Amino acid sequence: MESRKISSGCNCPPIPQNCSSLMDSLCEAHFFAHDLKLYLDTHPDDETALEMFREACKQYCACFDAFERCCYPLRECGAGQNGEWDWLCGAWPSERI
Repeated sequence: MESRKISSGCNCPPIPQNCSSLMDSLCEAHFFAHDLKLYLDTHPDDETALEMFREACKQYCACFDAFERCCYPLRECGAGQNGEWDWLCGAWPSERI
């Protein structure tokens, strides 16, 4: 598996190639959950949509956890879980373009 080095200046491990596909899955799950939330704002009694929203939120959380476990932390509370301060590891916003 090919990895790329990051330029943050820390002793971070290379970022695995699959981070891009995990980020895509995370963004898709977030979009779907958000879209359902907007629908439920105008259709609060739609039980089917509410169940879909609950499932979409579970999927989003699973994608988020998978990304942080395999790649790098996306939020402060996800940093330092492996015993090292890894908040600076990962793609910086300017590298995501």
